[in-house]
Amino acid sequence: MQQQQQQEMLKNLTNQQVVQYNKMRQDYAEIFRVYLDIEDERKEHTLVLDAVKNIDPKRRCWRLIGGVLVERQLEDVLKSLKESLELLEKTGQNYNTAMKQKEKELLEFELTHNLRPQQNQQQQQQPVASSKTQGVLT
Repeated sequence: MQQQQQQEMLKNLTNQQVVQYNKMRQDYAEIFRVYLDIEDERKEHTLVLDAVKNIDPKRRCWRLIGGVLVERQLEDVLKSLKESLELLEKTGQNYNTAMKQKEKELLEFELTHNLRPQQNQQQQQQPVASSKTQGVLT
């Protein structure tokens, strides 16, 4: 039902506006996907650092670098993991900022071209209707 309403609203827009709107949505989705990938990498780095923090730094370990398994000492790997984690955190913050900016642009476009008001009204009405029946035993 919501897709039908959105399609009807898109009919009122020019082709250029529809293309622009779809491009903005695709850009947002791409930024969001990359942000999630970065967050997953960051979590993996954190898990590895937590797992090896109590191990002897002189111990041998192996790390997969560019598809090649390399033998190193743990202290060397820890340094590079910490640097990678810092870089991932900075990159994640940059993508988060870009994602918020793109979301703001998308919302402004939707408000300017009246793409969301009907959905917002329906969402506001639904909780009111469901709250009347909440907690009633029959």
